[in-house]
Amino acid sequence: MVRVRAVVMARDDSSGGWLPVGGGGLSQVSLCRVQGARPEGGARQGHYVIHGERLRDQKTTLECTLRPGLIYNKVNPIFHHWSLGDCKFGLTFQSPAEADEFQRSLLAALAALGQGSLTPSSSSSSSPSQDTAETPCPLTVSFQDQLCW
Repeated sequence: MVRVRAVVMARDDSSGGWLPVGGGGLSQVSLCRVQGARPEGGARQGHYVIHGERLRDQKTTLECTLRPGLIYNKVNPIFHHWSLGDCKFGLTFQSPAEADEFQRSLLAALAALGQGSLTPSSSSSSSPSQDTAETPCPLTVSFQDQLCW
């Protein structure tokens, strides 16, 4: 659906900030529809995946299947983030045009899924409680172990 360049970020609730995944660096980030069985099983239909691969070493920096309950925030023209349960990821785009293109594609994918929401700006009050003891989300996984299920 879309391919942009951005730095993949993850939320560190212990420090209250956003940190670059895997030491940082520019990644090629794609939002694409994957044909076949959905990750949670059920009917054979497509699902959507956000995949990031760092340009300098082709290391996977992000693998996230879009699921019900995704909350997307456009903080400013080049930084957007989303949360899905306890997973919190962000993208620092190279340009506002790439950010807008990614947002349009993500909204189209969410509309196709009939789930999710968009909030116009960042809101710390929409974040889950920081005192949870749940296992943190992995930052990189294979397609077999989709992130943010």
